Amino acid sequence: MVKPEVMLFGDGHYQRVVYGLGPYIADYEEQALLTCIVHNWCPQCLAYRSNLDDNNALHCCRDHVEMLISEFTFDVLWDEYGIVGELVPFTNDFLCTDIYKLIAPDLLHQIIKGTFKDHLVEWVEKYLHFTHGDSCANEILDDIDRWIAAVAPFPGLWHFPQGCHFKQWTGDNSKVLMKVYLPAIEGHVPKEIVCMFHAFLEFCYIVQQNVLMEKDLDDLDEALA
Repeated sequence: MVKPEVMLFGDGHYQRVVYGLGPYIADYEEQALLTCIVHNWCPQCLAYRSNLDDNNALHCCRDHVEMLISEFTFDVLWDEYGIVGELVPFTNDFLCTDIYKLIAPDLLHQIIKGTFKDHLVEWVEKYLHFTHGDSCANEILDDIDRWIAAVAPFPGLWHFPQGCHFKQWTGDNSKVLMKVYLPAIEGHVPKEIVCMFHAFLEFCYIVQQNVLMEKDLDDLDEALA
């Protein structure tokens, strides 16, 4: 990581190379392990765990964390800063490497499966039960499943014969469900919820692009608004 190595390149020339670490994509459980933080704290910023939406929170950095570890006890680090002081990130052995800057967003677990399937879809079900009662809500959910199961064959769409209620759920299932869920719930939930899902799906499809231009960033802001 520090001493250059001589390598033969494809053009036939030799070059001295210094290796480095790039962005690290992982789900939240692994992010917490890599950054040595307490569960439910943010691996990238200093927002308190009860206020993760704090727009004024500063970004984490290696120098700041090492300073905190040198100044406070392990108990204070755990309770007040969400840092596991006994552990050292593996990247500390590499020069000019900061694990807090390497952690990249995980679209599958954070957006597609996390926010959409595990949060929003379940939130709709809880809303229906709370609003209509268990008996009527179950009838509505059965109708939603029938609409999902009735999707016509089309390239890029999967067939869900049981609707969206089955045990073995994968990230690919969530991606495909995103394409058919919105029209299935329309008419069963308020217009505001339908509009919210539309904006969220628009956001999801934009952030999955390989390259984002200025217009794409403007579209993201519009979807979030």
